[in-house]
Amino acid sequence: MDIIILDRFDFSVKDYAYVDNEYEIVTDLVLTQKSSFKINKKMINANVGDFIYVKNDDLYFGVIDSIENEKDHKFITALDFKELLKIEFVATNYHGNLAIYIESLIRAALINNSDTKANVNYLQVSIETSKVGTLTFDKDKVLTIYELLDLVFKMYGIMLKYRVVIENGRFHGLELRIVNTTTGVRLKADNLYLDDLVINDSNKENINKVIYKPKSDNLFFKDEVIFYMLTDGSITSDVNHPMRFRKVIQKLETYTDNDYLDLADKAKIILSVAKADHQITFKINKKTNSLDVLRNIEVGLLLEFIYQGKIYDSICSSIRYNNSLDLCEVTLGEYRIKLTEKLQILNKGINSNVSNVTINNSGYSDLDGGEF
Repeated sequence: MDIIILDRFDFSVKDYAYVDNEYEIVTDLVLTQKSSFKINKKMINANVGDFIYVKNDDLYFGVIDSIENEKDHKFITALDFKELLKIEFVATNYHGNLAIYIESLIRAALINNSDTKANVNYLQVSIETSKVGTLTFDKDKVLTIYELLDLVFKMYGIMLKYRVVIENGRFHGLELRIVNTTTGVRLKADNLYLDDLVINDSNKENINKVIYKPKSDNLFFKDEVIFYMLTDGSITSDVNHPMRFRKVIQKLETYTDNDYLDLADKAKIILSVAKADHQITFKINKKTNSLDVLRNIEVGLLLEFIYQGKIYDSICSSIRYNNSLDLCEVTLGEYRIKLTEKLQILNKGINSNVSNVTINNSGYSDLDGGEF
């Protein structure tokens, strides 16, 4: 496997290297994961912060996190390309085209920054989706663009992808693509004979009722406001709706006068059905698997996974290659069973429940390895 080292400041090629059979490449939507490469060179022209690019099938683009010197080789670890966007800003409430909002934040931080040394001249941003939404934040809330992307993905299904721009055989720049998650796949796992299939549910009961009580110093709004999650994932204020959950799990919040008009949007985050609150792992041999959807599966794919009569509305949240590009481990869902991974999720500080990302059963293709 060939890798290319690209300069952080001007995107020029600094070095090439070959990786034999000691590497781990991880792409993960839920956690910050490190990829690692054993480089078969005693010397390599690379620095922490430079980019590492696996050109095979445009497989990986990351930011070098560490370089370790071994006797006859180098050992490099890297983080996902979105590390570039761990740039803080003061978040304000927003309603409108979310892709335009994300683009404006990236441009302000990395392209049109008044501090010219912070600008990345080779960076491009493209908008490939249009979705109107509302974001509501606490006053003077400080976030990174990275964290905002996580929030927007969970609420509206908008995510960031990369494209390494090569023109006339030369590396020209990096394009950040603002796109929608892809959807429409139904996997009938009973008939797919997936290798090393393991399913873990969180067994957590989700909040289905939120009560907003006015703060004592409110001047204008003094009513109690209640929202309910329905079994189809939608939200209502109708206490007698026939699709309410039989068991009530409720949460109490207080609100200010300024919060009142945004209560419905706040409720959407709290009352999110944790559709992806599970962890399903299996392995795929990309050379021998007969299904295109499995050979070409990618992080961010929304899907319906059916196994032993149970239906999981899920998302491909992680893909891992370990010493082979033919065999990969796929993870569906946002639940994690390792303690260190659970702690990382808790420390993220961003609500991770899927809210306005819903899966419409009518939009699926049946993929069961045989009959459709």
